Order: sequence, then C-alpha cells, then structure tokens
Amino acid sequence: MRELMFSNVQEASNFINNNSNIGFVIFSNVENVTELSTLVSSNVILCSTSGEYGRNGYEDGVISGFQYDICDGEVVEILYPPIKSVNNLKGAYEKIKTNKNAFSLLLCDGLTGMEESIIGTLYFVDDNFKVIGGSAGDNLKFKETFIFIGKKRVHSVMIFFNTKRRTTIIKENIYIPMGQRLLVTEADPISRTIKTFNKVPASIEYARVLNVKESDLSNYFMNNPLGKMYEDEIFISSPMKVNPDKSITFYCQVMSNTFVEVLKPVDPISQVRNTVEKIGFKPSFMLSINCILRSLKFQEDNIWKAIDKELLSFCPNTAGFVSYGEQFYKKHVNQTMVILAVE
Repeated sequence: MRELMFSNVQEASNFINNNSNIGFVIFSNVENVTELSTLVSSNVILCSTSGEYGRNGYEDGVISGFQYDICDGEVVEILYPPIKSVNNLKGAYEKIKTNKNAFSLLLCDGLTGMEESIIGTLYFVDDNFKVIGGSAGDNLKFKETFIFIGKKRVHSVMIFFNTKRRTTIIKENIYIPMGQRLLVTEADPISRTIKTFNKVPASIEYARVLNVKESDLSNYFMNNPLGKMYEDEIFISSPMKVNPDKSITFYCQVMSNTFVEVLKPVDPISQVRNTVEKIGFKPSFMLSINCILRSLKFQEDNIWKAIDKELLSFCPNTAGFVSYGEQFYKKHVNQTMVILAVE
C-alpha cells in the first residue's frame, strides 16, 4: 500500500487512469470527488471529506488516498437499508475470516445516521476481526456527502483486504474522565437524542455538572464530550446540538439506562506520541482517520503541524482523511482518531 497525494483533479485522474490494474481509495472534498467520479473506473473508491491527510500532514482541498494490489481487496457496495447487503458482505468476509492479518475498511454516508445500522448488519463478523472506517464529510456544510465506486454513487462501501503483512488497528482519545458520571434516563437512539440525565432535562443536568450556564453549554461540547465505558476503554459520543425541549442530539447513539462519563482533554501531542508507540512494530503504511471535531480543535489550538510531526516521523507513508465519525471494530464513535498500521 502506498499513500497518494494530488493537487488537482486532472493530476489525479491522469495517474489513476494510467494504472487501471491497481486499486485506489481516494479522499477529497465534494467538488473534487464528484468531478473525479466522471473520469475514473470501478477500480477506484471515492469518498468526500472535511479535510485530507497525506505526506504533508493535514491539508484541506487536496486529493489524498492510497493504492493497493487490486487482488488483495474485495469491494462490497452497502445499500440502503444496509440489511439488503448482508449476503454480499458475508460472502466477502467468509473468504478472509481465517487470515489474522485481514481487515476491512468501512466508508459510510456521513449524514443519514446509519453507521450503527451498518455495523449491526455485520453480526456475523467475529468480534476480533479488524474493522476500521470513517463517515464521509462535506466540509461542515452538512448538506450531502458522496461515496462512489467508480462512476456509481453508492450509500456506503466496505473493502475487505486479504493482506499477508501484519496489521493492527488502534484508536486514540485525547480525553479522559473528569470524575462526573451521568445516568441516561431517557433517550431515543434512532434520532441519537438524549432527553434526560439523572431524570433531569439533558441540557440542564449537563450544564450543572460542568458548572456552566445552560445557555453557554454548546460552547463546551468540543472540550467536554461524553464517554461510554466498555471493558475499560472510552468510546466518545459527541454532542451536536441542544434542542428547544432541552434534549441534546449526539453524533452517535447513546442508550437509556447507561452511564456516561463527562470527559476533559489531555495534551494531544503527548497522546499521539503514546499512540504510535503502542502499535508495536514499524509500519510500512498507515491509514489515519480523524474526526472533524478533533480537526477543529487542532486548528483552534494551532497544533496540527505538531500532530503531523509525530505521525509522519513514525511512518511517512501515511494517508487518511477527516471524517464525520469513526468506526472501530463494531463501534461507531466520535472525536477519535483511528489508525490502521500495516507492517
């Protein structure tokens, strides 16, 4: 696998069309992705983003991605609703499930809120099988995201990779519990809305534990998201908005009768340094998917370059994009970086 970086559509299409026997996964903004879709064939997966990642680190408006041996990857379109694709997904998984190095890349539509339904469709997949993914973006327009298999627009897509090299996937949080726990007492997981914490309207109770004014609560969402604990790991759920009825809509599902931790940030530079050290081998290739909310925080704090230095000094051959949500094994999370490392 090799990272790719192009400055414009013409440069990208020339390279891709001169290598029709290679598989490509390409990330860029909506405009570039839709234009490229008219110029490429079915050996190319296109995914719209809210920022790109490559040899120069984080950028916005370029075309990034990676190429792979087309014999190693099987592409499966995920229909809407995703249950329609279960047989094709199962068929592709069955071919590689005994390969401990195999993994899948899941690219989801970023605005229909179907990530949990897609992951639920993977009920037949072993819990230890590596699934890494991201939800397509549209540069914070929140209007329409795009995924293509060649010229064909699809809802979502999964690529099953039957690689022989050692692989691992890892997630990184830059948040830890601040010592405040909330009980979700009423929620609607379909709309990803929490109505009450501790039997109190959600925005009132969330503001209380942060000791902030309820009218200012949304200003604290980036630095104080909620974390679901699972086997001593934190899986972040990011708040999207406070609704007129004092409920709060999130970017992923939170269930009733579950506890969530209110989180606080730690030093991101130290954290990314620790993250790459946990990989356990020197990778020849990495795929890095960062949540849009992480990217916005890094821009606000002016630390993207420092983050880039840590990632790219560890593996210069790194590709990726900024997403509207991340997939890690059978979990959909927010405000997270997920990394695939290939030895």
